[in-house]
Amino acid sequence: MADPIVAGDKVFPLLEGLTVETVGDHGWNVVAGDLLLPAMVLRESALSHNLHVMAGWCEEQGVSLAPHGKTTMAPQLFRRQLDAGAWAITAATVAQARLMRSFGIERVLLANQVVDPAGVAWLGRELARDAGAWIACLVDSVAGVEALSRHGGSRPVPVLVELGVPGGRTGCRSMNEARAVADAVTTSPALVLAGVEAFEGVLHEAEDQAGVDSFLADVRALAEGMAADGCFSDVDEVVVSAGGSVWFDRVVEVMRGLDLGMDKPARVVLRSGCYLTHDDGVYDRLSPFGRARRVATERFVPAIEVWAAVLSRPEPDLVLVGMGKRDTAHDSDLPGPEQVVHAGAMRPAVGMSVFDLNDQHAFVRVPPSDPVSPGDFMSFGISHPCTAFDKWRVIPVVDDERTVIGAVRTYF
Repeated sequence: MADPIVAGDKVFPLLEGLTVETVGDHGWNVVAGDLLLPAMVLRESALSHNLHVMAGWCEEQGVSLAPHGKTTMAPQLFRRQLDAGAWAITAATVAQARLMRSFGIERVLLANQVVDPAGVAWLGRELARDAGAWIACLVDSVAGVEALSRHGGSRPVPVLVELGVPGGRTGCRSMNEARAVADAVTTSPALVLAGVEAFEGVLHEAEDQAGVDSFLADVRALAEGMAADGCFSDVDEVVVSAGGSVWFDRVVEVMRGLDLGMDKPARVVLRSGCYLTHDDGVYDRLSPFGRARRVATERFVPAIEVWAAVLSRPEPDLVLVGMGKRDTAHDSDLPGPEQVVHAGAMRPAVGMSVFDLNDQHAFVRVPPSDPVSPGDFMSFGISHPCTAFDKWRVIPVVDDERTVIGAVRTYF
């Protein structure tokens, strides 16, 4: 069904009959001034590169990928990830999982606890409605097991016991606590124990690889111990899932050769979400495929650019650009100037930096000798894609000349 472009989609000219599917038919170019600015765009060459680098590496390492859908909330991108070999898509909320299911996603790993009555009931109904669906969620307490067991559906809900870290986010804080939760699951006819889960990303700010490895070793030991005690007797395979966008290489290394000593396989599932677009900030610094290059493979390439017009140059070393907190990620790092279009020519934004953002303005420090002036365009790289996509309902996809070749719609 055609998806019409409407005024709230912000970027495109409003032509009669224009749809998401047809925006690439008009030859619009960002640097030629054909779009309303500001505009966040995705470079197709970078998307394709990152998609195939990650898919190829996971295949080579023998692990599965369930990329976190909250990063983009774009079903068109989910489908590309699945077509490239992703095993499932990860959700953080029941609403996200429901959207994924509405677009035909067969496997959804809901990497969170579900305890609210409406969410619990939806899980039960959705699994009962589609016998081919696999929708799993997490448990980290006996109380959570009891709440989830009230789903009322005809099929048991697959659950993964979550192990956490002291001072971190959700997850059991000890092996004994995790085993008690697992025991509660195995005694509930409404649930089935499908595996073990953790999020090592809560440790990334310290850049503590030894701490990450130690935590992941505990996750492995928990899975092995539960398997030895017959906890996974009711599933065909055991899912062991970890791996955000920073330490997924360590997950692979620590879980390498995982054998639960059973007559069923263990599936190691990564949940990295930001790899597809990468960024020019936090993930470029910390990703094993970013500038850190912990893994000897091709680097990810930043796919996101935010384009905006220079509105004012009220001081020799200051320009105000029409882009702000409403338009770009800013929770991790401020956006960074990348390119300037001046007098019809595009060049690197040398010596320029953003030092403040208002709702719709960026304060950019520029060399006094640079000729940048009102009416010029600037592009910016962003940090943390998860807080960039939610600013845009429709995002243009462009080629390397910044000509629009398509678009994706988000559903936040």
